[in-house]
Order: sequence, then C-alpha cells, then structure tokens
Amino acid sequence: MPILKSFLKDGEAESYQNVQVKFVPGRKAIMTIYESSDDDEGEEESWVEKEQVVLSDYKTKDEMHALMVEKGFQLKSPEEVEAIQQQYKDEAEAERTKAEERREEMRIRREEMQRQREEKMMED
Repeated sequence: MPILKSFLKDGEAESYQNVQVKFVPGRKAIMTIYESSDDDEGEEESWVEKEQVVLSDYKTKDEMHALMVEKGFQLKSPEEVEAIQQQYKDEAEAERTKAEERREEMRIRREEMQRQREEKMMED
C-alpha cells in the first residue's frame, strides 16, 4: 500500500489530464471513471459513472501508470506535472511544520503542568 499511497498523495495520479484525487479515510482506494452524459463535458452534473477500478490490485507504479494510459488518460505537460509535484511537496512541508509546532506546544504544556504539580507539592 505505500506505493499506492505515494502514487495518489505525491501527485502522480493527478499528473494525468482530467484526474482528481479525493481521499476518503478508512475506505478502499477506488478509481471511479466518469463520462459526460451530454455535450457539456465540463459540467460535473452531467457526468455518469462508467467504471470503478480497485487500485490496490496494482502493485507497482508502472502498473498504475499503465492503467491510467489503458483507461485513456493522457499526461499533462511537463510544466504542469512539475507544478503539481511542487504543490504536493509544499503541502507536505507545511504539514510537517504544523506537526512540529503542535508537538512543541504539547511539550510546553506538559512542562507547565509538571511545574504546577511540583509547586503544589511544595505548598503542601
């Protein structure tokens, strides 16, 4: 699953045109392919589910990329792919920074609680 998670979370799946990744925690990774039900292809309301593919059946990134091509998806331009990958890297870095800040806040709170306990014990 780490390979699938990387394929989805690092922007590789979204390096294909007309692909959006929506994460649903606790659910099996399924690619749902839609097609437009009329001439207005840009409107999501006109999309009709065409097929579902269980992504955990694919073990390597090469297999996942081959699946995307087999289903008719085309790669975006190299510039668009690079921008997507940079966006995902920036988001991951921001998440790491937030996590570090939360850990530091918790450390400070624990120290403050410990100090208050020690002061109370000295009072008694």
